[in-house]
Amino acid sequence: MKQDGEKGNPVYTGRASSGIRYWRWPWWDKESLYFIGNIGLGESSSLKLRAYEDRYGNGLEAYSDGSYAIQLLTTSFPSVYADKTRGISMDLATQAFANHDLHLAVHYKDDRHRDTNPKSPTKDYRDVTTSLALEDSITLGGGYGLRLGASHEQRDAKEVYFWPTGKTSANNALIELQRDLGEHGQLFASLSHKTRFPTIKDRYSARMGSALPNPDLKPEAARHVELGWRGPMWAGAQLEASLFQSRIDDLIQDAIVASNQCGSTVCNQAQNIGKARNRGIELSLQQHFAEHGELGVAYTWLDRDNLGNPAVLLTNSPRQRLFAHARWAFTPQWKALATVEAEQGRIVTYSGPGNQGGFLHLGGYANLGAKLVWSPLDSLDVEVGGRNLGDKWYELAEGYPMPGRTWFANVSYRF
Repeated sequence: MKQDGEKGNPVYTGRASSGIRYWRWPWWDKESLYFIGNIGLGESSSLKLRAYEDRYGNGLEAYSDGSYAIQLLTTSFPSVYADKTRGISMDLATQAFANHDLHLAVHYKDDRHRDTNPKSPTKDYRDVTTSLALEDSITLGGGYGLRLGASHEQRDAKEVYFWPTGKTSANNALIELQRDLGEHGQLFASLSHKTRFPTIKDRYSARMGSALPNPDLKPEAARHVELGWRGPMWAGAQLEASLFQSRIDDLIQDAIVASNQCGSTVCNQAQNIGKARNRGIELSLQQHFAEHGELGVAYTWLDRDNLGNPAVLLTNSPRQRLFAHARWAFTPQWKALATVEAEQGRIVTYSGPGNQGGFLHLGGYANLGAKLVWSPLDSLDVEVGGRNLGDKWYELAEGYPMPGRTWFANVSYRF
């Protein structure tokens, strides 16, 4: 896959007087190469192989104001990124043992990032992440099933600009019990322990002079509990409902800190802010209408609490989110698709006028998308449509509105 593009940034429309971005990316390019292989090993075993390489590059220019007439030439701008990711994974599966479905997986991922600027030294970073995982799905009889999993993961910072290199590792585990109720669906319950390593950006990025790096950022560790049911509700309908709770140690979140290193009196910085709890409900419904169409709705309600310091709010996730889609085939060659996306309750960090303890509650939104697809051949699709058809003003970051009503046309051919 090869993609050549360019990207703009909406002009700031908020109330802050510092940290405002007037940016453009004159190029925003990506190349990807993938290999997928499936090999049968006798009657009861198989091996899946995956290999890939992604190359991503962009150039970023900054300007003094919304006229985009005077380009900034500093130690941060212009900025040129050259990133590369290589990886390979192997999944060995066997059903050679009665009532067992065993999987052994190995993953290797090499991430490289290079940042160049005419007035700054070239900055090179390299992370190598490896993982070894084992999972067994066991049929217990009486409609019960048990899934057990464990993994060991390691991230090795092979190359770092300015700061010392190092490595960290983690062990993860999963246990899930299922009860098949036949025509009444399936009950499931799970316990898991999962770890998230901070990325190169999390640890080292100064975000074009708006943030302080934090090379000592620790991994997040989370313990999850989930209870749920999935199954048919009526003819053509499938429902899934679940309750979940997570207890997180060393949660990573952006914080506002006092500093004169970012052109004002404060900077952003990714920090381990302490212990947190996430709990909520997930509901999804899929309804099929014979061969002509389908309707799907997914809803999430999420409650997040900072257990270590309740005054520090948890950011960048909505309290409620809904996504719905509908598809209808008028003929084998013509079909229409529509989507509705809505959310409410997103909080972001913000130090400008009107902030509430360094935070801001963004307004909710709902927008509609639709497209019409013509398929004159089984391998050819021609589609036209629009996004945000109601031309709604909404933001995911303070002062930077998302695109209004947009139209598109695509042609795709499958070989």
